[in-house]
Amino acid sequence: MGLCEIGKVSGSLKIGRGYKVEVKQHSNRSYQHHKLFFGGLLPLAYEYWQPENGLITQGEENAVMGFAKRLEAMRDTGGLWLEYAGDYLADIARKRGEKIGAVVADIEAFRKWLIVKAGYFTIMQTPDGIRKEPMSISFHAMGQEEFNVFYKRCFDVAWNMMLNTVFESEEAAQQAAVQKMLELGS
Repeated sequence: MGLCEIGKVSGSLKIGRGYKVEVKQHSNRSYQHHKLFFGGLLPLAYEYWQPENGLITQGEENAVMGFAKRLEAMRDTGGLWLEYAGDYLADIARKRGEKIGAVVADIEAFRKWLIVKAGYFTIMQTPDGIRKEPMSISFHAMGQEEFNVFYKRCFDVAWNMMLNTVFESEEAAQQAAVQKMLELGS
């Protein structure tokens, strides 16, 4: 029984009775490395992530801008078609925003996104279609070697998507993640 589970059953334990407790080690994974992900890399990447076109999917943007580039190539208008495409996408985003409301940025959603982008997901069939669900990275789900690979892949995603524009090197970004972990006391 883990420490978290003790609180769940403490109400059913009787004073003066004997109990047998079994202690199991789930993983030999480094807790410090685990903290570096949750208290360092994750909040660091989240801090530098700048949401863009949240109400327009990347596929929609690619399709509209690709069509505009095609029109521009057929008849050079000095970028007018691209400007129209940008205005069109902004109008769609505005209308969706009025209909849906404000989109909330959330570190938990960001964590799930990062795990999926790093390639750690299972494919789920839902009534809305196929969805990628992030895999568990808990201590009992993966050992240290697998976690090392996982961390590196997450770092690579964060580096390529947001950190490379802020830090001069991967080493500097890694140091910033360690510093962030120490600041947060994770």
